[in-house]
Amino acid sequence: MKREKLRGIEGVVFDFDGTLTEMKIDFPAIYTRVYELTVEYGVDASKLTETYLIEVIEEVTSILGGEEGRKFYETAIKIVVTEELISAKGASLFDGTRELISSLREMGIKVGIVTRNCADAVLSVYPEVEEEVDIFLPRDGVKRIKPDPLHLTEALDALGVAHRRCVMVGDHPIDIKSAIRANMIPVGVLTGHSTKEELINAGAEIVLADATRLRDRMRNISER
Repeated sequence: MKREKLRGIEGVVFDFDGTLTEMKIDFPAIYTRVYELTVEYGVDASKLTETYLIEVIEEVTSILGGEEGRKFYETAIKIVVTEELISAKGASLFDGTRELISSLREMGIKVGIVTRNCADAVLSVYPEVEEEVDIFLPRDGVKRIKPDPLHLTEALDALGVAHRRCVMVGDHPIDIKSAIRANMIPVGVLTGHSTKEELINAGAEIVLADATRLRDRMRNISER
């Protein structure tokens, strides 16, 4: 039955870090530095409502407002980008990633990459990304990022694919929740830090060992 969910698929959108590569970003250290910066700017971090890193930065920026908010945002984002670029230097695509993308496109399937990472970090790991996928939407290429569904719907619009004709593949519950909110088919992979149970609990309809298994499943369907 799970295989049948992939019948008629016309597009696949991939997350990047943890799905197509592992950048090993030190998020705890980044959170600590951002919260320390928040305190320096006189904002009580314990009263913040957001939990995801970029959203925390945006919330503090909104609280501060004006020039002070702008300065905070620039400093905080620089902390994030610096760590991303450091992590990207030691990263490489998982085995079979480029072949996976090439195979899907040869099957007539549109392929996109939608990520909360910055463009420079992705390009450092995958310089050919803009040539080899149909749409690439990094954090700094959109106004709102996942889990906001607009990040995915912008990709769908660019691909020209209907929501339920497109799969979102990711390693984190954020990816799964984003796919559900965008009415896409959510597929989890176990190449990040989330367990199968965590991905299923988030709403994943299919969980694979890695992203390359998707190609095999789709080939099997097309041959039936």
